[in-house]
Order: sequence, then C-alpha cells, then structure tokens
Amino acid sequence: MRRFLLFVIVVAACVFGLYRWAEERPPVPAIPEQEKYTPAPGPGLAEKDVHILEAMDEEYTRLVEVVVPSVVSITATRRVEAPAVEDPFELFFNRRFRQPRRTEEMRSLGSGVIVSKEGHILTNQHVIADEDAISIRLANGQTATARVIGSDSITDIAVLKVAGLSVTPLPFGDSDQVKVGQRVIAVGNPFGFDETVTDGIISAKGRSMEDSVNDFFQTNAAINPGNSGGPLVDLRGEIIGINASIYAGSGSGSWQGLGFAIPSNTARRALEEIIKTGRVPHGYLGVTVPSPELAVQMGLPEVNGAYVAAVMPGSPAEKAGIRKGDVITAIGTHPVRSFNELRNQVAGLAAGSSVAVTLQRAGNAITVTAEIAEQPAAATVNTGG
Repeated sequence: MRRFLLFVIVVAACVFGLYRWAEERPPVPAIPEQEKYTPAPGPGLAEKDVHILEAMDEEYTRLVEVVVPSVVSITATRRVEAPAVEDPFELFFNRRFRQPRRTEEMRSLGSGVIVSKEGHILTNQHVIADEDAISIRLANGQTATARVIGSDSITDIAVLKVAGLSVTPLPFGDSDQVKVGQRVIAVGNPFGFDETVTDGIISAKGRSMEDSVNDFFQTNAAINPGNSGGPLVDLRGEIIGINASIYAGSGSGSWQGLGFAIPSNTARRALEEIIKTGRVPHGYLGVTVPSPELAVQMGLPEVNGAYVAAVMPGSPAEKAGIRKGDVITAIGTHPVRSFNELRNQVAGLAAGSSVAVTLQRAGNAITVTAEIAEQPAAATVNTGG
C-alpha cells in the first residue's frame, strides 16, 4: 500500500510540474496569413506611345556625354595671414612677446570649360582672383596645375591654360540667336559635386547687374556656389553662356531659381582679346550717366534714353560735341533706352572706331560722330559710357 501511495504522489508531482511548465512557456505564435503581393504586369504606357519621349531621353543622355568631358572643376588656393593669437603672457608681464607669423590656406571652388585643343579654359575672373595656385580636375580624373593667361574684372572672364593633358574643347554658339524659352543645360561643380548637370530654359535676356557691363541670360537651370565659370549649353552642345552668379534674396547663398550667365559672344570676345594681348580693352565715350536710382535722387527727369549728367574734359564725347543735359538714344544702329544699354554698347566698341551717337537736345534729334577711346583704368562704370 505504501508503495502504491508513493507511486501516486510521484505521478501527481510529475503531472503538476508539466502543467506549470506548460503555463510558463511562451505561447507558440500562430502562423500569419501569407501577405498578398501582385506586381504591376508592365509599363503603364506602351512603347509606341512614348517613343518620342524615349528618343528625347536618349538625346539628352548623348548631349551630356558629349559636354561633360569638356567641363573642369577648379580649385583655387591662397595663403593668408592667420589672425594673431592672444599672448597669454601679456596679462602678467605687460609686454607682448614676438610670435612667429602664421598663415592659413584658403580654398575656393569653381568650374570652367575647355575651349581649345591647346588646353585653354574659360572661367569667371572671380573664381581665380588673387589666388596663389590653381588646379583643375577633368571628368576622367586627370588633374593638373593651371596657368593664368589673363583676366578681366569688367566682364568677369578669365582664361587659364593646362599642358600635358588630352582635352576635348567645346564649341561656341551664337548667343545673339538665343531665344527666351529655349532649353539649356548647366554643367559644373556646385558645392564640390563634380560633373553636376542641371537643365532648364532661358528665362529672360538682357538682365543687367550693378558694376557689370554684361547683359546676362537668366535661367532656371539650377546654379549654385561652385557652378561659376561652367558652361550653359544649348541642345547642340554649344556654349551659349558662362554661368556667373545667382540671386539669393533670402540670404542663403544658394539657388532660388534665378541664375545668370554671361552670353557666349561676350565671353568669346574677352577670351580672344586675352589670348591676343593678355587683357580686354573696353570702349570709352566719356560721359557720366547716373543709374536709375541715382537719377531719382538727383531729381532728374525720366527719359527714354541715357541722360548725360556730365561730360569728361578731353573725352571723345566732348570732342564730338555732346553736352550736359543731352539724352543719348542710340549708339550706331542700337537703341539706347537706359544707362545699362549705353554702358554695355560703348564697352563693346573697339578703341579708335567711329560711331554715330543719336541725341535728344532741347526736343530736337541730332546725330554726332564720336571716335571711341580705350577706357582709362581710373574710369568708373558710370563714366565708362
């Protein structure tokens, strides 16, 4: 009997242990229902419906493949004196100990475009101004030190040259034939991202900026810091502009949908003059023409032309008989409707050339002939006309 009771107790203990183990063990997860996944059977449009778009896509790709090898990234470096370090002994000894001069290396980034088989590179003057060393990098990874052939701060154009590299130049297009609305691409090195391609249209022509003789193209192709000096290219793969600046009204310094490029004809003229003589001569008439803002401050009348506020002594304008108070309405066959148009037209004329200047004087239209001189180094933008 005792053995039977012992057996019953052991069996009961085992059953109780198994019951507790089953309670404490995590429940076995249920097998989830299989997730249903049915992929799309194919494109939403048949190939015959999008063949034009696909052809355009292929053409864009070919265009980029042709243009990118001619665009370079530019790194300009300059050594500057570092700020003086505060002398810890001055407080205790009331004297300043001699400290060695320290210099720091400053770097700036930009872009450029190869325009000759000899290795000439076109870029902006502000990309390489006052720099001690300039290096370029091609799309294929080749690098080289660039030599400055010359630059011009008025047009903001500079010409570099590299040797010993296999280069592919990009041809120029005729910027006079560019139309508002035509498609363009911009290629450059924004924020150090090499070979960046953006596209858009020509948003406007003839945009003017303070202290510049250029009539800029405006484009909505994304242009950011580092794009300066890179090409604006048409659908034929021709340079129609050199990207130069952006509008950053918010103060962010980045793209706001407004980029500006120097027309290729202006850039090409500057390039050829720099290669020929190392500089870019600009025409000079010798009149002071106030900007629209200054004209308002001076209380001058609104005119459809460029109001002559002063004539420089001994200048081509004085010799031609132009007087204070005249309103210049045309240079040659080109109408002049503003201060900017006069400045830009005169700057593009060659020294020694003669040009007809149409005036309004006391309600009468007269024409005089002026012999254009080269702009003196001391002339300002307002007296360059």
